[in-house]
Amino acid sequence: MALFFKTFRHCDLSDVMGIPIFPLSRNERRHQAKYDDEESTLSESSSILEDELLCRFKMLDLNRERRKTALMRPVDIESDHSVDTARRSNLSRVSLTIQKSVKLSKMQKSSRTVVQRSKSDVDEVASCLNMALTDTVFDHRSFHRYESGELKPRHLHGSSGNRSMRRTNAANHSKIIPESPMKITDKTKANLGKVHYYLACLHGMDRFPEIVPALEYKSAEEAPSHDIFSVIFHLCHAASLYNVQACLSLARARVGLDSSVSPLLQSNIPIDFESSKDLCRRALSSQCSAAAPKVAAGCLLYQILEDEGGTGDVEKISVLEESLDCLKVAAVEAKVLKEHAQKQTRGKAAGFHVGDKVEGNYFMEGTFYPGVVVQIVSDDCNEVVIKYDDDGSTEKLTVDNVRSLEPATQMQGVSPISDADALGAVNTDEESLFQNYELMAKLAELKAKIGDASSASKLFQDAAELAMSAGKLQSASNWSVRAAELEG
Repeated sequence: MALFFKTFRHCDLSDVMGIPIFPLSRNERRHQAKYDDEESTLSESSSILEDELLCRFKMLDLNRERRKTALMRPVDIESDHSVDTARRSNLSRVSLTIQKSVKLSKMQKSSRTVVQRSKSDVDEVASCLNMALTDTVFDHRSFHRYESGELKPRHLHGSSGNRSMRRTNAANHSKIIPESPMKITDKTKANLGKVHYYLACLHGMDRFPEIVPALEYKSAEEAPSHDIFSVIFHLCHAASLYNVQACLSLARARVGLDSSVSPLLQSNIPIDFESSKDLCRRALSSQCSAAAPKVAAGCLLYQILEDEGGTGDVEKISVLEESLDCLKVAAVEAKVLKEHAQKQTRGKAAGFHVGDKVEGNYFMEGTFYPGVVVQIVSDDCNEVVIKYDDDGSTEKLTVDNVRSLEPATQMQGVSPISDADALGAVNTDEESLFQNYELMAKLAELKAKIGDASSASKLFQDAAELAMSAGKLQSASNWSVRAAELEG
């Protein structure tokens, strides 16, 4: 879907149908204009120089060599640039966890480069970062209309002959009665946010090296592997639509942490702890999202609040409680995804259960008919008995001839396919700064501080049990003692 929206050209017909405009970054629009159906890309007045073509081809070849597959992120991109992250941030206010990451990123030879930026680029990044904290509004401008609902005429480009022809087409379109703009629901916003997030990830994976404006660099080697401004643009649009992964990625970059979306993100976004906190809060308030990234956002927000020192205990308790609630939901979601993956597994009867809706290859003729699994048979559990819906007949088939019809999980924000499967890379941003028992212990300390000894004791005891299971014997012992003290 993300690839479709990247190449989709919003036209007069889209306006008439009431489809909102899908925003693209400046460099994406610049590249897309080269393939405008209504304009000539080659003419006597505007010819492409051979040197420019060679430079672009050289850059494409270089970027192809940098990535081993189309869906893998490069690990080493040589660069002579460096970023003094510590100078731009107040490390005295940063936790040891965050400070360690910042220092490590400085010492390591990595691909983090500061991309050459003009004043307009800096202004565009600042505008996008402000937009990330503002809710997207779908007004008449989003549908390319006037406030009255009438369609706006599109700008005319090209030769006079083409302009006259397009005036005729525009006049014909103006006679068409436009439909009402499509209704933008919360689910629509969530889907659009996911599309923007995936586009940012694909840019960060070097899927679109042609977007990088090669002429702004002296050589193809100096050009970055991908367009970081498009990454920031789509992340900010996704965050404005309450996409939790995008909010989390930007929040990490705003405190000097790296992000799995792009290795260039950390060094090209200014550090701002207040903005990072707002982004974390925005992630926690999202209603249509998986719980795992919310846990990571909650942990990051708590760590920033704890480092600042001026935050009240009530707010920190609220953040920890919400993070723990999300942690419980994340465990349930992970279980649902695992079960769904098992049902989709072919060649293993363990992937099917009695009562599952499936399709069976009727009498091995190559035609599949819907039915229900009524029995799992054979010693190796590789065969099932299906009862067909149309006539009630049954047939024993191997699981290779059975296809699942189970619908995707309906849990809010959970997709039947993970981001790692969809993008071919693990989202390390969702790795929490704390384990569940550590969150419980921190919450227990705050509960004890405000005088809620009963709740604190139970939390310490639960944290001790989880720590014991994780092999953290010293912590488990200390928390068990604290629980006993509070009970006494």
